Amino acid sequence: MFEYQKNILLCSQDPLLTKGLYGPLRDSGYQVETSEHTAEAVKCVLDRLYLAVILDSRDVGLNVTEAATIIKDLNPEVFIIIIGGYGYGSGGDFSIVKSPEDVDQLVDVINTLSTLKREKQA
Repeated sequence: MFEYQKNILLCSQDPLLTKGLYGPLRDSGYQVETSEHTAEAVKCVLDRLYLAVILDSRDVGLNVTEAATIIKDLNPEVFIIIIGGYGYGSGGDFSIVKSPEDVDQLVDVINTLSTLKREKQA
């Protein structure tokens, strides 16, 4: 397995969201990096490959849709998960969830994405 397939970038200014997702993702075997601002998340993607980038919808400066678009341009293979008030569904190349009410379910989604990525590369 490629090492980057265990890298997750969590971008949020909400310390409760970060704390709520960081531990379960780490406990599932992922290397979790955090950033507070979307522009910082874009910089991280320039420096490192990630399986997934989780973006909180709170906009400060660069909004999440713009950041997600830039990140996908930099790394088309990365999975983008946007958390916030945009509702459920898909926004082009992004997965959008209203809120991470069930952290275990979000971890399961990332595990599924990891499995799909491995199968695609096999």
